[in-house]
Amino acid sequence: MYVIVAGVNTISKRLIEDLVESHDVVVVEENESNAESIYHTGATVINGSPTNLSVLVDAGVSRADVLVSTLSQPNRNMVISMIGKKYGVPKIVARVEDKSYVDIYNMLEVNTVEYTDIVYSEFLSVIEHPSLRKIANVGSDKEIIELVVSEKSVFENLRIDEINDMGRFPGAKVDIVSILRDDEVVEPKDTLRLKKGDSMILIAEKGVRKDISNIF
Repeated sequence: MYVIVAGVNTISKRLIEDLVESHDVVVVEENESNAESIYHTGATVINGSPTNLSVLVDAGVSRADVLVSTLSQPNRNMVISMIGKKYGVPKIVARVEDKSYVDIYNMLEVNTVEYTDIVYSEFLSVIEHPSLRKIANVGSDKEIIELVVSEKSVFENLRIDEINDMGRFPGAKVDIVSILRDDEVVEPKDTLRLKKGDSMILIAEKGVRKDISNIF
């Protein structure tokens, strides 16, 4: 895919480094030193303002498959998203810190990532439930979760079918896709009994992680 990323910051640097491995990535950044900091990634870098129409045109917005705006200023992210809509970019993703903008983005059919909510939930998860962590998002409504079976976990010594039958376990919203045991991937058959140190890889609906953590 042809991907344009607006802005270089802590969030977008990692995103750019991952995307360049399999996509054509163009980065638009107005701060020269920030732009220079990602030359090593191999992405095409344009030193200019991403809210400037001519700059985005030069970046190839008319042929972009994805436009990602990661700036911390909500009004600028909105402008970039609107330019993307004008040029028919199929997928636009914008960073959101002010929830009052979400309804407008929804009307524009722009995908949003609510930065403050993500940071809050990740901090809380690491502090309260270090054995449960999100690995990645799957689409807009699901996520991949790793759950490590600790010595005090209620899952220790339970079979997979016993977990699914637990009244408190949201089995209808969670798929157990694999078990990592001693550096090996084990199929999660119903009769498999979990051991201390096993890692359960789950695909769950967003928001279910809290329900799972409450079982601990």
